[in-house]
Amino acid sequence: MNKRTLIVLLTGLNLLLLSALVLVAFPPPKAHAQAAPLGQNYAMVAGEIRDGVDALYLIDLPRRRLHVLVPNRDLNNRRMIYAGGRDLQRDFRGGR
Repeated sequence: MNKRTLIVLLTGLNLLLLSALVLVAFPPPKAHAQAAPLGQNYAMVAGEIRDGVDALYLIDLPRRRLHVLVPNRDLNNRRMIYAGGRDLQRDFRGGR
């Protein structure tokens, strides 16, 4: 092994060690999803109603309601349209 190859290998090793040191010393910030106190009162799930039609299901946990929002198909008016809701407490009450 000649001197030039050895210098290239040692330089590469130093760069690898330096990058590992930087990653350990400066970790990326933690992501805190729904960090707000009231952020835990809702859950959202995206799903498909039928072929090619997507929906956003919004669950209101304190009121135990399910809301369905669908995107407007009009390209000039990009909004979510309220498509209906369900009372989950009544729906899951069973045979009572």
